Amino acid sequence: MSSSVVSDSEEQRYVIINYIFECAAKLRLSIMTTASAAVIYHKSAAYLENTNFDHHVTTTSLSLASKYEEEHVKIRDLINVAHRTLHPNDSHLRISDEYHRLRNTLVECELFLIRILGFHCQFSHPHKYLLHYLDTLQNWITKDEWLRVPNLVDLCLSILQDTYYDYHLCAAPSEKDIQPQHRALTCIYLILQTYQIDIQGIDENDHTEWMKVFSSSMTNDILQKIISRINTMYKNVQKSLDIKTDIKQTS
Repeated sequence: MSSSVVSDSEEQRYVIINYIFECAAKLRLSIMTTASAAVIYHKSAAYLENTNFDHHVTTTSLSLASKYEEEHVKIRDLINVAHRTLHPNDSHLRISDEYHRLRNTLVECELFLIRILGFHCQFSHPHKYLLHYLDTLQNWITKDEWLRVPNLVDLCLSILQDTYYDYHLCAAPSEKDIQPQHRALTCIYLILQTYQIDIQGIDENDHTEWMKVFSSSMTNDILQKIISRINTMYKNVQKSLDIKTDIKQTS
């Protein structure tokens, strides 16, 4: 199979993670909580029989992430946002038998996912590395070059957050060689290359020379593997989201 082609399961994951992102944005959750929710879903889904859209699992992923990241979310707000995102034409859920059923299901699903995850819901995310690396790189790049892209940090964070669509980049046990530091460095590299920003004193033909200062385990093979996964994700995620409406209607 070509590296640019994704399986039906991966396409389904794109749709589900987008649903998590959408709910998180409406709840105004931080990028760290959103990232944790995505990883919780990816890891939980890996133990389930399939990755069919299950809004109970996705809602529970958001609930667990908010608790472990210590970002308080009212359970009623979470249930209503998840329900309205899935059923945009419905009204807000009132305190009723349906609401209590969803609330009880969420509590039960939390216990289920916690057991699946082995009671481990705290993860090492790349965000802190990315911000630290950029702070250091600012001293290696001329001021004019740095200011030429005023939203450079936001662009790097945007790509980094998008990597959470991809199970292989953020949760797959088979990809243990891809560390959070590597993802952070690759996102920075992509932006520097896109805007042709040069790092002073660095050989342009050796892309990993400056990266090894931050992570000695970074190699060109790892860099290319992550870039390939990101390219595949961007090529396929929008196509996958085109089926989003159909999935909502059948959920």
